[in-house]
Amino acid sequence: MSRLIKNSNVRVIIDPRSSYPYGSFYLLGLIEMFGWRRISFSIKPFQNLDDPGWNYRFVMMDNDKMKRFFIHTNDTYHISKQNYEWCDIYGHVNANFDHYPQAEYSKIISLVPSFGVRAMSLPRTILMAIFNFIKAYKSVCNRVEWNKYKNINEVNKFANIKHFFGRFYKAWKNRLPLSYYKNNTSSSDDYIFFLSTLWYNHQDNQNDKGVNLRRAYFIRACKSLKINFEGGLVGDNTSSKEIFADVLATNKIEFLDWIEKTKKSALVFNTPAFWECHGWKLGEYLAMGKCIISTKLSNDLPAPLIHGEHIHYVENTEEAMKKALEYILSHPEYKKHLEKGAREYWEKYGSPISSLNLLGID
Repeated sequence: MSRLIKNSNVRVIIDPRSSYPYGSFYLLGLIEMFGWRRISFSIKPFQNLDDPGWNYRFVMMDNDKMKRFFIHTNDTYHISKQNYEWCDIYGHVNANFDHYPQAEYSKIISLVPSFGVRAMSLPRTILMAIFNFIKAYKSVCNRVEWNKYKNINEVNKFANIKHFFGRFYKAWKNRLPLSYYKNNTSSSDDYIFFLSTLWYNHQDNQNDKGVNLRRAYFIRACKSLKINFEGGLVGDNTSSKEIFADVLATNKIEFLDWIEKTKKSALVFNTPAFWECHGWKLGEYLAMGKCIISTKLSNDLPAPLIHGEHIHYVENTEEAMKKALEYILSHPEYKKHLEKGAREYWEKYGSPISSLNLLGID
């Protein structure tokens, strides 16, 4: 694969409709690599393309040479046909080469799952939201909201505008700079924290038999041990709270508290999330250099997370999770080894700069 050279001629043009905060991780990397002076937002290179949805789209100009990038940041392993045909590089945080073989889909580059970060100051965030809205006004206002569960297929301009600005506000208010993930906190030997979402269940996603049940198994395994466990599952009015009543959390917490408690936790739990995707938590755990217990992953990564080196895999049963907990808690050197391996994997493959390097940008 050819690699773009970082020099004074390179300019980055981002589709102003690109998803935020899903794309904030990659914006941060582009800022760190090229600086704001060489980054701009314009709909012109993308005007014949549909709204990118929950994804990120940009081009890089080196004199008169253009290279097109599409980063698939949403939950499904399916690809966007239109964007695959348009782009030169298709970064995918949920790449699945069983469904899309590399021999046939050579543009796909597997990425470590990203997560939302506070990439800018509040004034710059506000200005970017305003200017991007002006540049993408027609597309934003005319976006069709489609929800097959509610049989909605219509244009609601007010809701579209509110959603567009809400993405920027929530990204700044609810997320934190990447520096907060640097883990200088010593983890406890007898404290485990796990607070996560109880997703709504539908016949198409089967979350009650999947992610919800696996997370419940882990919580029950923790509660069966003589340790200090804090957390549970947080649901809403559409989730199956009656089925998982014994593992529900009593209240939500601020995101900064979630990070600090996760750092302190002896270990963390990962499992494929909605649509069996790599959830944001996997990327966050790797960034924090945590000892990770995980069920089998459903999608691919740039390089395998190896059992005993970067992660500790378990079968999808409460008993298997309990045995893994007992083993790791009684073998502190093994736990430290996994923590070190997780952070090294993140630095090599997962950071914003490393992710862009995988796409051929340096």
